[in-house]
Amino acid sequence: MARSVHSSTDHVMGVIMDKFSKQKNNAMPPQFANKLLALLLPKRFLSNVLGDLEEEFYQLAEHDIDQANKWYWRQSMETSMIYLQKKFGSIEFLGRLNFYLPLAMFVIVMALVSILSNMEDPEFISPTFWNDLLQGKIHTALFSENFWHNFWSFIQATDLNMFIHIPSLFIATVNIFVLLYLDKKQNASALKLAVWGYLLAFIPYVWSIIHIMSNSFEAKQIGPIIATGIISLLYMLLPTSYIVHRKLKRNKAEQDKFERAKVEQESE
Repeated sequence: MARSVHSSTDHVMGVIMDKFSKQKNNAMPPQFANKLLALLLPKRFLSNVLGDLEEEFYQLAEHDIDQANKWYWRQSMETSMIYLQKKFGSIEFLGRLNFYLPLAMFVIVMALVSILSNMEDPEFISPTFWNDLLQGKIHTALFSENFWHNFWSFIQATDLNMFIHIPSLFIATVNIFVLLYLDKKQNASALKLAVWGYLLAFIPYVWSIIHIMSNSFEAKQIGPIIATGIISLLYMLLPTSYIVHRKLKRNKAEQDKFERAKVEQESE
């Protein structure tokens, strides 16, 4: 009888060990994590990174597959974030962002100025657009399909006289001098210049909305206030982009000089 019980216990243990052995042998790193790494990492790094991760994964899987999977996911996410931070924090990426985004915004603001100058029927944009204008919120046109469907028509309807606005020119000039001071005297970083520049660009427009909503103006008085905010923004976008671009260019030159010096030092 004891022999029978002992034999049955051995059989159960054998089944468990066999099952564990099969699980261990069938352990595979999470495939979605690998696809994520393959999508984000450069090909020249991918094979080495996957090789190191999978080697550690199989060692952990010998003891606990669940823990191995959790570890693999954690390492995959951390590796992806490190690369994304390097990519999005690179001078090349920031330079492209600083060029294309302000340029796109500049063209969009031109269309808004055209609407403000030429629009005879605000309901053409949306049924509520007239009420939005009375609150200074010309930007709500961006949420209208009619705005985007007729975007190039608005651009073609622009005229140079629409963009000549002395108060806005004065505000933008003061703001640009502030940026130049931060760049020359304070030696501000490119990020600080970008934050200050685009913040100063949007402040007049935000002020115009607050000013209109805090007072009781007639409809004919609201247009010039909106114009001050939106044209000041227009004046600031490209100069800010240029100042930040110039700073990034200097940073790139310094970085290249440092890397060349490092390579020369290592070669010696």
